[in-house]
Amino acid sequence: MLNPKHFELKRNSMSTAILVAHVHPADPSSEDAFNRWYDDVHIPQVVERVPGVVSASRFFLADVQLLPEDALPARRYLSIYQLDTEDLAGTAQALGSALGDGTLDMSEAIATTGDTGPELLFYVPTEN
Repeated sequence: MLNPKHFELKRNSMSTAILVAHVHPADPSSEDAFNRWYDDVHIPQVVERVPGVVSASRFFLADVQLLPEDALPARRYLSIYQLDTEDLAGTAQALGSALGDGTLDMSEAIATTGDTGPELLFYVPTEN
C-alpha cells in the first residue's frame, strides 16, 4: 500500500482544485538534500503561508510503468497540493509571489530550469 508523505492544516475542507507539481533534484548528488528540503521546509511552508493551500502529498515515479523507459518523464517527483479557495487566480498569484519574494525558502537542491525544472499545473473538478 502506498504511504505518501502527507502534510495538512488542522481543518476540514473540501478541495476546490489541485496543484500538480512535477519536480526533480538539481543533480543526483543533491537528491537527499532535495528530499529533506521538500519534506521539512518547502511543503510545510507552502501549506502554512500560501492562502488556499490546505494539504499536500508527495510521490516518486514507480519502477513499474506502461511506458517504455525512454518515454518516461525527466521529472521523477510529484507533489499534489489540495486547494480550498474561491479565488484560484488569487491563490496562483499568491504562490507565484511567495516563490519569488522570499516568503518560501528555496533550495539549490531543486532543478529550476530545463527539462527537469518545475512543471506546475492547476486542475479543477469536472462538472459530472
